[in-house]
Amino acid sequence: MKSIKFVSAVAMAAGILAAGGAQAQAIGGGAIDFGGSVIDATCPIRGGAGTDGGDSSFNVALEPVSIGALRKAGDTANHKAFNITIGGPNDGVCENGKLARISFVASGSFIDPDSGTLRNVQAVDFGGAANTNIQVTDGDGKPINLADPQSGVNSPEIANNTTTIRLGARYYATGAARGGLVKTRVMYNVNYN
Repeated sequence: MKSIKFVSAVAMAAGILAAGGAQAQAIGGGAIDFGGSVIDATCPIRGGAGTDGGDSSFNVALEPVSIGALRKAGDTANHKAFNITIGGPNDGVCENGKLARISFVASGSFIDPDSGTLRNVQAVDFGGAANTNIQVTDGDGKPINLADPQSGVNSPEIANNTTTIRLGARYYATGAARGGLVKTRVMYNVNYN
């Protein structure tokens, strides 16, 4: 008697599973990609025109320039220095003796592939200056070709857990400039080793 009840229970459970399996149908599938990185340590990054800087995302405000200074393609004017500071005094996360390197994201609509400068994204129809880009430089004023993914600037060696990368920016004419606003941006990464 016990074996009949057991067989009946098994048969009933199998029927429930078969009925449940008949209702479940595959409707598609796909793939899930995961990405990430393992890094040594993360040094805090501050940037700006002052010595100490501010946050890792910051503004550099160039002084207004006369259209007379930007008469033809390749003219530059009003260089302004700014810094990116990595780490800080006695910040144990940034190891002494290492170097930091800033590199720029070379893709995107902000970068002019012909000149390696940053396009003015303030539309002329909405008050933007015509034929005026922004050129990023190293600390000595040498232009950085932002369209080249290999371009970048190395820091001095990290000492007292901090280092500063000196940079600059200036107006760059792509033709005879016409008055208006200039607005653009560049994305950057800082690595150290």
